[in-house]
Amino acid sequence: MSDNYEQYEIERKKIREANQKGFDDSTGRLQQAGLASKLQTALQDAVRNPDTRFPGALLYVSSPEIGAWAGAAGLSDVAAITALGLDAEFRAASILKTLVAVVILQLAEEGRFSLDDPITTVLPESVTSKFSASDKITVRMLLNHTSGIPEWLTEAAMGEIFSNPQRVWEVHEYLDVAAAQEPYFPPGAGWRYSNTDYNLLSLVIEQTTASAWREKIRERIVSPLNLESTRLPEPGDLSLSDKHAHGYIDMDGNLLDFTRIDSSMAGAAGGHALITTTEDLARFLKAVLAGELFQNTTTLDEMLTFVKVPEDARVSRYPASYGLGIVKLLLPGNIEMLGHTGSTGGFESFVYYVPSQHLTISGMMSSTGSDESAILTPTLDLLVPGFLAAQ
Repeated sequence: MSDNYEQYEIERKKIREANQKGFDDSTGRLQQAGLASKLQTALQDAVRNPDTRFPGALLYVSSPEIGAWAGAAGLSDVAAITALGLDAEFRAASILKTLVAVVILQLAEEGRFSLDDPITTVLPESVTSKFSASDKITVRMLLNHTSGIPEWLTEAAMGEIFSNPQRVWEVHEYLDVAAAQEPYFPPGAGWRYSNTDYNLLSLVIEQTTASAWREKIRERIVSPLNLESTRLPEPGDLSLSDKHAHGYIDMDGNLLDFTRIDSSMAGAAGGHALITTTEDLARFLKAVLAGELFQNTTTLDEMLTFVKVPEDARVSRYPASYGLGIVKLLLPGNIEMLGHTGSTGGFESFVYYVPSQHLTISGMMSSTGSDESAILTPTLDLLVPGFLAAQ
């Protein structure tokens, strides 16, 4: 059910070289190729399309061949009629899972635990006793969603979140909701996306390091990569910078502002916990796939060992597989794309890397339920030869 990604060693080298080289003349190269205006037009068309319901959208692309480009279209604040800026900050939701996975893999490299250790060896009995067969659930199973542990984000939980957006949530509340349900399947016997897996992983980080999971992400990822526009607000902190985009939910044709959902919502599983920009997301993913955040090349191989996502549990319109906190999509034309998406109250986001083009793409739409293909498909059509023709 899995395949190993040792063949990406060449790609890693190219990403590392591109990261070191930088993209000082990127705008010129994109303009010379006629791509900058086409990308901006595609972004504006997506916002103006009557079939889409996001007030604003962001797009960032980079590769050694074309350089880097950032675009924005639409509004940041509908009420104030404020334009969305290129460097607008937003809530990146489940993309946070990739950051959590990196920290877990780093701790495994350091010998704190093995990925195949059962969670009963890395979490207290007060936590593991909530779940049946916890002695057979491994750290790896939490990372790749094969644990069988149910999702806490039920219809009732969503109702509470939207009726009381500024409520501060505790991790045990999520675990209790999940534990009250029957497991999806025995540990390792299937695949099902579950936010609960990553709430448990945050506890693994805290139990192993005696530090808060947010602190470890700042220390091990945000600071080393100089992600200056990336923040992990503490629960109860509703402050926003002037650059923060507003996020909306379409309720019967009316756009309701849900920007200020508390950062504790979903915790390390995503939700409103991660504030970032398209450029920071792209820099992070390139560093991960270049192996810059790991001591050993075998660690990235572990991360890029994928389990097929069943059709009845699909996470994308394209065939997908899930690694350790990272998704692989197979696009038309047999084109592979690696990364993650995020969906939370008011925001849809994504960050991907296309190995065949050494291309990184990140984007955001400021309304829940927006289809990423509205901006991703025209971008791939412009930058990935053979993509649209193969559909």
